[in-house]
Amino acid sequence: MLEKISHMIMLKDFYGPLLTPKQQDIMNLYYENDLSLTEIADIRNVTRQAVYDIIKRAAKTLEEYEQRLGLVEKFMTARQDLNEVYILLDNKKPERDSISRAIQILKKVIELV
Repeated sequence: MLEKISHMIMLKDFYGPLLTPKQQDIMNLYYENDLSLTEIADIRNVTRQAVYDIIKRAAKTLEEYEQRLGLVEKFMTARQDLNEVYILLDNKKPERDSISRAIQILKKVIELV
């Protein structure tokens, strides 16, 4: 469950501005402020069902953007690669093989971006 929430927050961070202002507001209240559907409904003076529908529709839209553009996947891949480079070079005198591997990874990251 936590992984799904983290994934949705990441999608919202990348593609959130493409949602309607109302969708952005509801998604922020739900995912960032951890409010329940009922609490959001009370705050925004709408039904619980309306909040649920907005969240489901916005989540579907965010997933569709990710399928088409893949920005979150590219970001996560680059992040993992850079972490590997850090591990390879986090030594006062890294070995030549480590430096060569780090250079290969950095070239891959540059191409990814």
